[in-house]
Formats: sequence, C-alpha cells, structure tokens
Amino acid sequence: MTCDFLVFHDDDSAVDELVRAAAARPRHLRADEADLRDAARAREGEVWSPQLLPYEEWVSSARADGRAPANEMLPAQEIGLIYSGARSMGIEREELDAVLDRAVAGSELARPESSAVLAPRMLEGDGDAFALRDAVAVRREDDGYALVGFDLKRFAHAIGSDHVVAVLPASVEGVPIVRITAEAFARRFVQGVGVRLLVVPDTVKRIDASAFSSVSAGCIHLGASVEHMGDQPCDLAGVSPRLGSRAYSVDGCNGRYSSVEGSLFEHDGTRLLFAAPPYAERAFVPEGVEEIGPAALCAGCVPPNVVHAPASLAKVASKEWDDAVWVVPDGAPAVQPLHARGVRLASERMVELDECFYDFDAEGAVLVAGPAAPKSISRRFAEAAAVRHAGMGDVSPSAAIKAPAPPARASLVLPERVEGAPLVRIGVRALPYAPATLAIPHTVRVIERDNACRGTQRAIIPEGVESIGEHCFWSRSFSAPVSIPRSVKCIGQGCFEYSLCRLEHTGSVVHVSADQLLSCFGDADELGGVPFDFAAYDELLLSGKNLPDRLGALIHRAADPHAPSSEVLRALVERLREREDEARRRIARDGERDEIAALLAAGFIDEESFDEQIELLRSCNRTDCVLFLMEEHRRRREGGSSGKRASSRDRFAL
Repeated sequence: MTCDFLVFHDDDSAVDELVRAAAARPRHLRADEADLRDAARAREGEVWSPQLLPYEEWVSSARADGRAPANEMLPAQEIGLIYSGARSMGIEREELDAVLDRAVAGSELARPESSAVLAPRMLEGDGDAFALRDAVAVRREDDGYALVGFDLKRFAHAIGSDHVVAVLPASVEGVPIVRITAEAFARRFVQGVGVRLLVVPDTVKRIDASAFSSVSAGCIHLGASVEHMGDQPCDLAGVSPRLGSRAYSVDGCNGRYSSVEGSLFEHDGTRLLFAAPPYAERAFVPEGVEEIGPAALCAGCVPPNVVHAPASLAKVASKEWDDAVWVVPDGAPAVQPLHARGVRLASERMVELDECFYDFDAEGAVLVAGPAAPKSISRRFAEAAAVRHAGMGDVSPSAAIKAPAPPARASLVLPERVEGAPLVRIGVRALPYAPATLAIPHTVRVIERDNACRGTQRAIIPEGVESIGEHCFWSRSFSAPVSIPRSVKCIGQGCFEYSLCRLEHTGSVVHVSADQLLSCFGDADELGGVPFDFAAYDELLLSGKNLPDRLGALIHRAADPHAPSSEVLRALVERLREREDEARRRIARDGERDEIAALLAAGFIDEESFDEQIELLRSCNRTDCVLFLMEEHRRRREGGSSGKRASSRDRFAL
C-alpha cells in the first residue's frame, strides 16, 4: 500500500538525499486510501447555515442500520470527542478507557487510537493490518484537493517509531493536492511525534498561516510550486517533543522562496520569513534584507544579545528580539520605527564596557543597555531542558534549578566618561533591570523613557539631571525615599510608582500611586517651578484612591513644608482623626521633630491628645521630640497665663 510510505523511520540518510528521493518518487493515493470530504454549504432556502455533512451522514446511517439510542451505546464519533475533552480536563487515559470499555461492551465499536479517528476501516498492506483509512483527509477545492488532516500519531503508531520522516501525498486518485490548511497538522494529530523531515510536494501551491506551528519538525522542505505561504510562527518550546532547531529548504525551481543555511527568504532575499535557530549571542541579518516578517524570529529559545542589521533594513515586524541591542547603520529606514517601538539602538561605534553597551552622539556618550537581568528559575529550567533534549548534557532540568544560582550583581556605578566622552544620556529602555544599588554620575542630563530599573532598591540621582522620561524607576522595592534633585525640570508619567520621593525643590515627601493615570509628575515650567502637581496630589489624597501607604501619605502632606491651603489642611487633619490611634503610633515611631512641629501647628496634636502623644514618644525613646513637645506645651500655657513666670517644677510637669 502506497500509504505505508508516507511516513517512515530514517535517522541515517542525509536530509538532502531524503529530499531528492521524495522528489523522484511522489506519493499518490487511491480514493480508498484517503478520507474525501466536501466543503460545508448552505441548504436551499437558507441564508447561510453551515451543515456538518459527515455528522449528517452518520445520523442517517445510524438510523438506517437501526442502531441503539445514544444513551445505550456510544457511537465512535462521540468516543473521539470524549477523548479530546478528557485530555483537556486532565483525566487520565487509563481511567477513561475503563469507562469506555464498559460503555461499548458487547457492541461492534472499537476504541479509537486517537481523537482524530471517527470510524476507522481496516486496510490490508504488506501483510499488516493498519487502521489508516482516515489518517489522510482532503477536501475538494476548485483546482484540486486541500489537505485538511494528516494524523502523524497514527502513522507513527503503525510503524512503531515516534521520530519519523513524513512525505506528504501529491495527489488523490489523480487529483493534485494544491493546498495545506491550517488544521492539517492540528495538535491532536502531531503531539508527541518528532519529525526529522517534512516534505511538501511540488503540487502544493498554497500553505495556510500557522499550518506548521504545532508540528515538531526539524526541517521543512517546500516544493517547486509553492507560491503563497502564510506566516508560520515557531515556538521551539511549545511543540511536543521540544525542538532544538528548525530549518527550511526550498526546491531550486521555486521562483518565490529560497533558503540559505536553513533560513527562509522571499522576493529574491529582500524579505526574511524565518531565521533558523538556535541563535548566537550576536546575530547578523543578511545584507539586502529589507523586511523581517512577523513570524521570522523563533520563540522558546535564547534570543541574541546583539543584532547587527544591514543599511537596507526598513521594517521589523517580529518583536521576539526587541530586548536585544540592535546595531543599525545611521540613516537606515528601520531606525525610526524601531526607536518608536522602544528597541535599544546603537550605531556601529558602539562599545562594551563592564557588561554595559555605550554609543556616542554629538553631545557625548549614551548608555544603550545595562547589564542583563539574572536568569529566572523558569528560564534556567527551560534552558536545561533544551540542552538535555539536544543531547548536549545529562543534567535534568529539576537538578539545574536546585543548583545554586550565580550570584547577582550587587551594584552598578555608571562611569562619568566613556572613551574620553562624558556620559550625558541614558537611552530608551537601557535599564529595564538594574542591580540593587544604582549610581548615576553627575554628567548625565537626560534619562529617557522606560528605564524601569526592576530590582533596584537604592537609586542615586545626582544634581545635574534635567529630565526623566515616562515609566522610569518603578521597581517598587526602594528601601528609602528617592531624592529628586532641584535640577530636574520634567518627570514623565508612570515614574517612581508605589515609591516615596523627596522633592529637593520643596523638601516634600510624596507617595506615588501605582495607577499611571493618577500620576502627579509633570513639567516644572507648567507647575510653578516644581515638577509635581500638588493640587492634583491633594485631590488624590482626599479622594480615597489607591496609594501604597495612605496613612503615611496623609501624615507627610499635613506636615509638608510646601503647605497646602488651609481648607485642604483641615480636610487632611480630619482624615487623620478617622485613624487617630494608628496615626499617633506612626508619628511616635517615624516622625521627625519638624514633622511633629507641623502637625502641632496644624492642630492634629492639641491639648486633648498631648498627653497620649507624649507617652507614645517616650515608649519609642524619642527624647528630642518629647522635649520639643513639652517645651511647646509650656510655652503655650505661659502665653495664655497672666504673665507670671512658671517655676521649674511647672515647666516640666505633664
């Protein structure tokens, strides 16, 4: 039977030899060797109501044969659907088999070998009986057949191997197969089967998008007639078994597509459709490429750290390498789109120093990228699994994540000068991650957007910085208030979220919300010389909206040297009185003398609460604050008396 030769096991022959042998001997099927399907169509009189004809045929045949009702005996179609649903719900196959055995006991139905089987017929071939009648499914189209199902799992089971070579059929009963649909290699057909080589015959003209996304194919060969192929996303870790690499080859007579070292190109090499993994730390986009397609770059593998692009590059649709540093020649059309997307760009003058990448412009040096983030547990597990699958190591993924992780870098002190040029700017997304301590030199004037600095606990922003772009410094793990120097004139939205900031302009300590729409930072020229909108901040405090430490924010604002209006101050004191006991304990524990003086002046500490606040301060050993309050209390009492000077006993009496 010719069907036997569609899938076979061969680990010894070279891929080129297998491709030549497949081209020399195309596979042709008879009508009884494939499942021939008709496209769904509307019935007469209906606007459009697709009818599942195979299901209707089963219903009519079941009734004609006088089969028992569905509640007495499960039809084979329903068994197949049950297997699919059981897997999605996590039910073990053995448990389900036992249930189905009892359900079909004494009937003529046989348990299907996979969820793709509906009602298999036994075909004889070479002395062996295989249920392969429905393993290849095609649907009639205007110019031939479309391949809609290729059950690799059943073929692999039949030949007794889960690592195979697959050659797709070229025709059925003399009618060519001209299209491969997106569902032809559905996950239920291919999961668990590794394909060394998948050969697309010369008759195929069209391949739907994502047709090969679920199949674990190490090499895919395109025939001479393929003239349209949709995007084929590839996730090496998302297929079973996991892939270590993937490559494409193309027939030399194909006028639209070509391959070079496993990578796939279109339009004479100007459009990169697929870059063959695995990737080196430095990747080079070939000369002449003008566009990188949306599915050209693989997921599920380690991306390159640096990408060198040609001057011809105009468009990069895929975003898999957006975390890399792109070295793009000046004037290349892709520079502006990549910059707008937040990709870290550098010119050919880029240098690497202490795990950081620096570039240069007319003003001086620019930090393009800081040190890489430490590897997470999930990434270490995935890399160990990939190495073991490729046969390059014996360490199990579980042992890899249990081993001690490399020590994380504790600090990053950026240099004042790089190769003689002052460091004047931190580029876009140069520091998505930063070590626990980050020190920025006084030569820096601009910190551009998206420098999140995840992992940073202490940031030193020196006098001299003038602008901080949007979404910077939101590690949410700062151990102390971040000091913002007077030189800063503009702070973008989304900065310092869930943090405390000390504005050196006014001496204020402000609490920043995690809601970027509630950001109060802005341009100092529009906000009275301070890059912070205190009116919006007061409204935020009184509105009850989310803040990391609402009580602390109320205390700091009520004691702010940059005092709010008297009306706002009274409202803040009222809010504090709603949580009076907790507020007084917080003041006793953390309050400074100036803060306590401001709260005393605001009226939160008064005659009624004086004794309680003094005792709380004494319990926290706040001697300076205790003496200050006692002196203020004495002074106020003396100011309200007839003028008689109090004795020493009275001055220190409670």
